[in-house]
Amino acid sequence: MPRYFFHIKDKAKTIRDEEGMELRDLDAVLEEAREGARQIMSERVLEGHEPDGRVFVVTEEQGETVLTFPFRLAISD
Repeated sequence: MPRYFFHIKDKAKTIRDEEGMELRDLDAVLEEAREGARQIMSERVLEGHEPDGRVFVVTEEQGETVLTFPFRLAISD
């Protein structure tokens, strides 16, 4: 199975995912991004912060971007 890396980018910095995750296809990548964004945003809301403009930039093993997923999209479906 291919390995994908879920880097978190905001206005000031990028947090690189050095471990990655093996997923079967791009549909699974999208679902993982959606669930991951929801989890991260819920933790921040519980800490008293508003949802912000972060995005997942998902790359494959060769470093090519396969998905850019704004966290805000996780709450619109």
